Amino acid sequence: MDAVFRKLTGALMLIGGAGIVLMMAHVTLDVVLKNLFNAPIQSTIEISSYYYMVAVVMLPMALVEYEDEQISVDLLFARFPPLLRRACLLLTFLITAGVLSLIAWRTGLDAVRAFRVGEVVMGSREVIVWPARCLLPLGFGLAALAALLRAVMALRGRETAKAQAVEGAA
Repeated sequence: MDAVFRKLTGALMLIGGAGIVLMMAHVTLDVVLKNLFNAPIQSTIEISSYYYMVAVVMLPMALVEYEDEQISVDLLFARFPPLLRRACLLLTFLITAGVLSLIAWRTGLDAVRAFRVGEVVMGSREVIVWPARCLLPLGFGLAALAALLRAVMALRGRETAKAQAVEGAA
């Protein structure tokens, strides 16, 4: 399960990274065309906002959670005894998975609604945005799964390299 999840989340991380490159190229080309030829690319802001930025944030979310790469402050946690640290981690992972699951469910309902109505936004021209709405439940759902997998790892006594570093510093 670990290898499959790492491959899936790694692929999503690469797609998110490609989103950064595509957004940079798209915006740069828009600026160049606008300034040199007075011919900007229509809907650049809308495409960047609804597609590129959402992909860049949501697709890597599960890998960030799974690899414990989010921002954290461990002032007191490092001083806890190992059993209390493990209990805190387990509780945190379960709460995180629950909250992320609720957000995935809610954004999934929004994605279904957007699909049903064929959601679009108006900029310099109409841009279809309902497909981008699907990235939110995907990102939140996989991040919830990552938190659950980390809970299982904590129960088995297997921790991330970051958690082991905290334990070694204590």
